Amino acid sequence: MLKTGAALSATAWVAPSVLSLDRAAAASASEDCEQPALSNGAVWEDNPPASLAEGGPLDSNTNTFVWHEQGPVELTQALDVDRVTAGNFSGSSNENQQIAAGTWICSYFVHGDRLDDGGTLTGAMTFSNQNIIGLIYRNGTMNASSFLERSGVTYEYGPMEGNDNMSLTLTPGAHALSWSMRFGPHLDQIRVITSCP
Repeated sequence: MLKTGAALSATAWVAPSVLSLDRAAAASASEDCEQPALSNGAVWEDNPPASLAEGGPLDSNTNTFVWHEQGPVELTQALDVDRVTAGNFSGSSNENQQIAAGTWICSYFVHGDRLDDGGTLTGAMTFSNQNIIGLIYRNGTMNASSFLERSGVTYEYGPMEGNDNMSLTLTPGAHALSWSMRFGPHLDQIRVITSCP
């Protein structure tokens, strides 16, 4: 698997000033991005639906859904993220950090949408061979990182909010994220950025 831009063709999709790899090729490179261990209600989704609109096929009162989006890809400019520091925090937390240009990353998406628009959804993910280096969960950064979207999926974003809680653990052998989403009539979502091995 090439980890360079050498395979870029004249018809390649290019996110302006951010990625220089063919989007379809990047999506097919998931064998180099680890599938995390999931628990506490989180379910791996190999083939997310064509639309993430609220009320779609991933509505659930018991599960949140996780999938690989892009990677390995190299950032050609810094990527804005909301969180890089381990700890417990709410969806209103914003550290306004960046992942440096030149970093090889994998991106994953966490999607929650309750059928009844009430109550909570939870989940947890743990990586054994990759480091979580940034989380994106606020509206502005979600939209700004849309170049990482899974090819063939039309996204509708719903940011985490002040009553949504997350816990990030960054210790050797346990790079983990857990979440608790409280719902009104909206989606809750997190984009998880890891460094590639």
